[in-house]
Amino acid sequence: MTSRAAEDDRSIPFAGGRSASLSYAEIDVWVPENRKPGSIKLPDEKPDPRTQFGITGLTELTSEAAVLRALNRQLDRLPPDNRDIVVFVHGYNVSYVSGVYRHAQILHDFGRNAVGLHYSWPSAAKTSAYLYDRDSVQFSRDGLAATLEIAARSKAKSVAVVAHSMGTLLTMEALRQVALTGKTSVLRRISPLILAAPDIDERVFESQIAKIRSLPEPFIILASQKDKALKLSRDLRGGTPRVGQGNNIEDLQDLGISVIDLSTITDGQDGASHATFANSPTLISLMRSGAITPDSLPEDKQALSSRVGDRVADMFFLGQ
Repeated sequence: MTSRAAEDDRSIPFAGGRSASLSYAEIDVWVPENRKPGSIKLPDEKPDPRTQFGITGLTELTSEAAVLRALNRQLDRLPPDNRDIVVFVHGYNVSYVSGVYRHAQILHDFGRNAVGLHYSWPSAAKTSAYLYDRDSVQFSRDGLAATLEIAARSKAKSVAVVAHSMGTLLTMEALRQVALTGKTSVLRRISPLILAAPDIDERVFESQIAKIRSLPEPFIILASQKDKALKLSRDLRGGTPRVGQGNNIEDLQDLGISVIDLSTITDGQDGASHATFANSPTLISLMRSGAITPDSLPEDKQALSSRVGDRVADMFFLGQ
């Protein structure tokens, strides 16, 4: 689902323009096996399916009812215990296809057998368009709220929501809107809620939390003190800290939020430690292998460093 404006060039169906109405499509994505976990190689003019991602099918859907039917059809194909939906909300400077590929990569690399529901908001996909993207976040709240409501009406056992970077601000704003309109049943369907590298002012985050009385459980924040993108965001705002920098872990824990500190993981492939949650082979391996015990996420909500284990992996996409 997307609040991007449709393009005449169907090879790039949606770009950075904004649309007052949502568009819907069912997309098939090819994920190559011959690559390093966490990596994404975009297709060139002559795609190589051995190493490059690709969109192999795109069917436009005409209504929310059609989206719901498509979701339920995909859910029915899964074993009963795996009938979950994973909603992904991308961050700043992300194109339509790049967000779709990231979502597919996450589901594939973490071994999550679930139905992906991608929400693509109108990022300009330019590093120079930070303020445009911030405005697009405000523009896109209604669309994400509608997306979550559709997922909540589906046959899914649970609805996991994973948001990254600026997409976490959009997600919190949409959840705040859902709460203010009294749709607590939607909030109860979300499990887990994961905010990766949240680019949100700490005080703004507290005000959002205050309006969402029924917080999704578990609620997990993935933070890193080495996140260069969040440091830049902080500096652009005169030193106002971002939630994803992990400076206020105890305050977050007091709100019932689990915090996982990824600062010690050094093999994130973006060079800025901003997308470690998705592109670190170490993190992917730890979560898939079961090498760490379920005690990695203590009941007292202590922050984790590089200890990311079975229980965290389960909650990451299984909603346990």
